[in-house]
Formats: sequence, structure tokens, C-alpha cells
Amino acid sequence: MSSIGDKESAIFKEKNFGGQKWSIKNGSRYKNYAGALRSLKVGKMCKVNIWDQNGTMQTHLGGDYPDITDKLPNVDIVQAIDVEFKFSIDIRLKHTVSGRDENAFQLSIIPFSFPKTEITSGEDYSGVQIPELNPPDSEIVCQVSIRELAWPGQTFANGSIYFKYTPSNNTLSYRKTEGWPTNCEIVQDDVTGFTITLKSI
Repeated sequence: MSSIGDKESAIFKEKNFGGQKWSIKNGSRYKNYAGALRSLKVGKMCKVNIWDQNGTMQTHLGGDYPDITDKLPNVDIVQAIDVEFKFSIDIRLKHTVSGRDENAFQLSIIPFSFPKTEITSGEDYSGVQIPELNPPDSEIVCQVSIRELAWPGQTFANGSIYFKYTPSNNTLSYRKTEGWPTNCEIVQDDVTGFTITLKSI
């Protein structure tokens, strides 16, 4: 039976850690369109939040879970975070700027009082990790900026947005204000996932 590192987790297609395996590191997630995941290994420094297709969410701390189907029969989203955090805002960056490569831009997002996360356009979701808030459903403001990766690294968008975690149904939402950059749009993809698109420069 394969072992995993303290800061990584693994999900398996079959019970008892059989079948196909997907490794996920903290700050990442796996979207399981088939709903076929059956078992899970969680590293000591990890926390894994799992949602099923009905919106039920379970949190798993470090350990082995040979059968997760009793409470989560149709797994939909698996989110891996550092153990000291409560949840993660899963964000990806796209753009529709003519003449630029898919991976031409980088988003920096900084939740108030917490570390910065950098996300390259065209890549998969990256997790912006958030601890337990007080009260738990507090809004958290995030500074956002988008720059071109090529020299001289000019910034083309700068602003802010609010995110909110709702404990009663374990979902995230967002709120734009006048501080949101006008050349960007944001779309909520699912309970934790958001796509930010740079539309023009």
C-alpha cells in the first residue's frame, strides 16, 4: 500500500485504496465529474474537504479512509488545504486578450491579513486558503491585481472583491463593489470554484 507525504493527499477510484489514484497537494483540488471516488489518504499536515453532487460536505483530517461512500456516495469536489485553515477559495485565471499566449498573465490575490496567492492564466484552480473567521460567515476582502508575465510586467488590472463562506450549507459566494476592475469578470463555477477573466488591456 503506497504511502504519502505529510503535505499531500491521495484519492482513489476504488475502496481500500484500489484502482486509479490521483495525488493532490495542499492548495489544490480535484473535480470528479464521474462521481466515482471511493477511498482517501490524507497527509498529517493536510485537511481535505469533500463535497458530493447533492452539496453534502465532509472534512477529513490526516489518516486513511478506505471507504468514504457511506456518507459521500457521489463525490464531486475534493479540496486539499493546510490543516490550520478552514476552507479555500479555488480560483483560476483566463483571458480573452488578442495576440497573447494562454499563459501570458498572472493574478495576485491577497486576502486581508493573509498571504498572497499567485495564479497563472490558463492553469487549473489554485486555492486561496482562509482560516476560521469570527463570526464564521464574515466577508473577507481580497486585493486582486493582474500583470503580464513578460518584461516589463505591466499591471493591467487592480482592485478588490469580497468573498463569504456560509457554514449552514458549506458554500462560498462573492460580492463585487466599485473596487472591482472594470476590464475583468468573475464567474462562480461551483460551490468553491471561481473563474476570473481578463477581458482587455
